[in-house]
Amino acid sequence: MAPNNLTSIEEAMEYAIESIARGDTYNGKAALSWVLRQSPSLPEAWIWMACCVDSEDQKRDCYRRIS
Repeated sequence: MAPNNLTSIEEAMEYAIESIARGDTYNGKAALSWVLRQSPSLPEAWIWMACCVDSEDQKRDCYRRIS
């Protein structure tokens, strides 16, 4: 399933987690970006997004967004 075909936050989260677990952070990050546009305060999405970014500053920013 490609990120463009995701229809629900739950489906997108599942896709993102599976992608990241396979080492495909590109598609995981794309799915998480979609999730966070739909639900910007979803803690699980920010935790997983921290796994997809490169810099420590970006990781800290992800963790700061967790309510």
